[in-house]
Amino acid sequence: MNYRDFQERKRFERVLYSGWSILAVFLLLILSVTGVVKLWARERAINAEIDELQSKIFEVRTAKESGLKKLGELDAPEGIDAEARGRFNLKKDGEELVVFMDNRNLVEEKGGFWASAGASRARVWQNIKNWLGL
Repeated sequence: MNYRDFQERKRFERVLYSGWSILAVFLLLILSVTGVVKLWARERAINAEIDELQSKIFEVRTAKESGLKKLGELDAPEGIDAEARGRFNLKKDGEELVVFMDNRNLVEEKGGFWASAGASRARVWQNIKNWLGL
């Protein structure tokens, strides 16, 4: 190895280990790390969306199975009868129908003293009519 090779090697090392080359390598490292972080974040978002879509698929399949089961029940005359009874309050001959009213469904008017007095007067007259048989 001669002196010229030694000088060329020193020049190469000075360029390689200079501040600018170290800065360039550091910037490349930062760019690659940010790219990896962005890809990782995107992967997490896609996985979250996949999980959400899978849960929706499960809900739709459950609703489909429930609908098919209900449709199978409606194919039989007993199923049609039960649906008509439940939906339209129908009854067969000789049966009695009882409807339960919930107090929460009744709307109470609040018009002050005079409104409640008028309603109580109407109830009094209705009771008198019922008592007299009119």
